[in-house]
Formats: sequence, structure tokens, C-alpha cells
Amino acid sequence: MTVIVVALAVALMATSYVWPFVPLVIYPMRRWRGFWAALYCGALGAVCAVEFRDFHYMVGDFFEISVAVSVLRAIVEASGLAEPARRKRQESRARASR
Repeated sequence: MTVIVVALAVALMATSYVWPFVPLVIYPMRRWRGFWAALYCGALGAVCAVEFRDFHYMVGDFFEISVAVSVLRAIVEASGLAEPARRKRQESRARASR
């Protein structure tokens, strides 16, 4: 039983430490999919931040950071600020594949 509890605690901590970066790497080349993924990650991060706010290893704080990163990504995607960079990257990939 102790092994299961320790494994769950380690999985939760690993998830909380990685979760702030998830909105940045999901669908980097798709505008609206990235927007919806950022909203999903932000909502899940907000729920987990409230739920795990009293843990010893600041698990809730990392989920709070993920909410801020998700909101930032949603704003960038909704406003279209990343589109010029995406177009340049797609054009350079097209040139490189020829």
C-alpha cells in the first residue's frame, strides 16, 4: 500500500512540475487548436491549484503558474501574434524540403 501512495505522490509532483510547459508545446503550429488546448490546460491547472494548494512541495504553485502561461498563450493565439513566425517557419521548411 505504501508503494502505491508513494508512486501516486511522485506522479502528482512530476505532473505539477511539468504542467506549466504543457500549454507551450501543445499544437505549436496550429492556432485554434493551441488556443483550445491552452484553455483546457488553464482550467485543469486552476482546479488542481485549488485542490492541491496545501501540499508541502508547492504543487499548487506550479499549477498556478500553468494558469498564467495558459492565459498568455490563449491571448497570443486569439490575437494572432504568432502567425508571422509560423508562416516564416512553414516557408523555410518548404524551401528546405525541395
